[in-house]
Amino acid sequence: MRKIVVSLIIGLGPHFVWAQGVKPVSVSYENLMRCFPELQDEKLSFKVDLNRLKDIIDEKFVTSQSQLRQRKIHYLDAEKQGMNLILRTKFRGEKKMETELILQQVDAKGVVTDIKLTENQRINPKQDIINNFLLNSTIKSDEYSYNDTKLNDVVSTYRRNFKDIEEIELADKPNKRSILCENKSDLGIICTCSKK
Repeated sequence: MRKIVVSLIIGLGPHFVWAQGVKPVSVSYENLMRCFPELQDEKLSFKVDLNRLKDIIDEKFVTSQSQLRQRKIHYLDAEKQGMNLILRTKFRGEKKMETELILQQVDAKGVVTDIKLTENQRINPKQDIINNFLLNSTIKSDEYSYNDTKLNDVVSTYRRNFKDIEEIELADKPNKRSILCENKSDLGIICTCSKK
């Protein structure tokens, strides 16, 4: 009988806490609060929403400069062949930057083969060159990766697919703390805190 009572307490405990008005808090949110308590938002406590988290980060830490690092479009071309079109930003010297275009063929097993491009296609490609590669294609994913430089020596990087944030990292160098939140397809949103 005692085992049944203990099992009921353990099994119904979370429901009892919920009934008492105390909402459960996710481990990811606890990690977020451990590193950045100034990002507190009750709407994130049960399940961290990365789009909302990015909005809160941008409100609390003003962005002075945002730089596209990479854009990767995975698509099926007109012949239904899997392809990757990658635009990567490279810095040459202090302020000079260039964009590199990489085109890849992806076979049915996921094996990636680079396609050789001319210098005009590869370095700082014009929009019509990019459009020609995507003509009559079906876009499967469109991932953007950004570096955000914030004020007061705070930096953020994030990656989004279409409009959804998939990963966001925030580092506060003066206070030596950082948080990384990722959308893991099998586990959901995972946030890890690091302090030095």
